[in-house]
Amino acid sequence: MFSFTRLRGADPTLGVEMASTGEVACFGQDQNEAFLKAMLSTNFKLPSTNNSIMLSISTDEKRHEFFESVVALVKLNRFKLYGTPGTAQYYKERTDIEITVVQKPVDENDDGEGTALYEIKAGNIDLVINISDGTIRKDEITAGYLIRRAAVDFGSSLITNVKCAIEMAQCFERGMDKPGAFVPRHIADYYEIPSVGWTLK
Repeated sequence: MFSFTRLRGADPTLGVEMASTGEVACFGQDQNEAFLKAMLSTNFKLPSTNNSIMLSISTDEKRHEFFESVVALVKLNRFKLYGTPGTAQYYKERTDIEITVVQKPVDENDDGEGTALYEIKAGNIDLVINISDGTIRKDEITAGYLIRRAAVDFGSSLITNVKCAIEMAQCFERGMDKPGAFVPRHIADYYEIPSVGWTLK
């Protein structure tokens, strides 16, 4: 976990090398529970103020990978979804998902009403899911950086990895983000639970 709020101007996304440092491990009854506990232990804020999530996913491959998670979020009928034009169009063409379109910024001053930066700066977005993997387009890279930086600077939670975004959506689907979802357990209670990839004999 990196304190990007203290690193002014740094792009709040991690490459392979840096993503494997400063890791947090937590016990859970299953993978979802352990994941969410690990996220919460880093002071990650769940979307509860406005119940709003902004989606900005740069490639169709990653949009497809996150597709079932978007459907699950809509079925929960709890979250207001925002999306940059390409992402919103991709999901609208494949379902009847209602996503509020926000324009991608071209520079840090592009924060007029109806833009992604406006909504983030106004405090209307609780969680930003920004996946820029796979793109080489300069405008996509620039817009992604500006959105990620605004999320950090203005207090929105940020996820930049599609696997983590899917895992988080599964936690929401199971209601694990609601108060009282976790029951305190003794460490010995976890000894009987198989680890991922292992089975008890």
